[in-house]
Amino acid sequence: MPINSKYIEAFSENQYYHIYCKAVGNNVLFKTEENKVYFLKKYADYSAGYFDTYAYCLLDNHVHWLVKCPSIENIISHLNNVEKDQLKNHQKKYLNNEISFDEALEFQLKDFFISYSLAYNKMYKRSGSLFINPFRRVLVRDDAHFTQLIIYIHANTLKHGYFKNFQQYKWSSYQSILSTSPTLIKRKEVIEWFGNKELFIKAHAESAKYYFDNPFSIE
Repeated sequence: MPINSKYIEAFSENQYYHIYCKAVGNNVLFKTEENKVYFLKKYADYSAGYFDTYAYCLLDNHVHWLVKCPSIENIISHLNNVEKDQLKNHQKKYLNNEISFDEALEFQLKDFFISYSLAYNKMYKRSGSLFINPFRRVLVRDDAHFTQLIIYIHANTLKHGYFKNFQQYKWSSYQSILSTSPTLIKRKEVIEWFGNKELFIKAHAESAKYYFDNPFSIE
C-alpha cells in the first residue's frame, strides 16, 4: 500500500520535523536497557551536525523525535570539519552538489539505522531488516503543532498503555529537560518555549491525557 506523502516529507533547512521509526513485523528495537543506551549514543553520533533534538521517546518497538534541520551553511561547515578520509560517500556527494539537502539528511539517518541494526543483529544472532523503511518524517505545521508534539512524544507511553506515569519514564527527554545534567536536547529552548520549568510541567500534566482521549491528527 502506498505511503501517504505527508509521512515522508522532504527535509528542508531550518524546519522542524516529527521523525519516527518502527521495528518490522513483531520485532522489538530494544530487549535491554543496554540496547537503549547504545541506541542513544549512536543517535548522538549520527545526529551531530545534522539535527538539533527537542524531544524524543524510546518505546519497545518504535521511537519518536522532534528535531530541527540545520541551515545549508551549517551542515557544510560541519562536513568541512570532518577529516576527508573519514567522510562517507553521501557526504562527499553533498559537498560536491551531487545530492540534495533532503537526500543528505535522509542518508545520514539511514546510516544510523543500519549501524544500530548491524550491532543488534550481531548481538541477538538475527538477520534481515530491523526497521520499517522508509522511516516517517512529518513537517511541523505551526507553533501549536510544535507544542503538541513535545507533549505527545513525552507522554507516548500513555498511548500504548504500559507506563502511566510518563513523567517518570527514563527513556524520554522529559526528565532530561528538567535536569541539569549534560544533554544533547535543546533544553533551554524547550523550557523557554513553555515559559519556565513550572509551566512545562503544568502543560504536560494538563494536556497529555487530552491528546490521547480526543483523537485527531497530531502526527
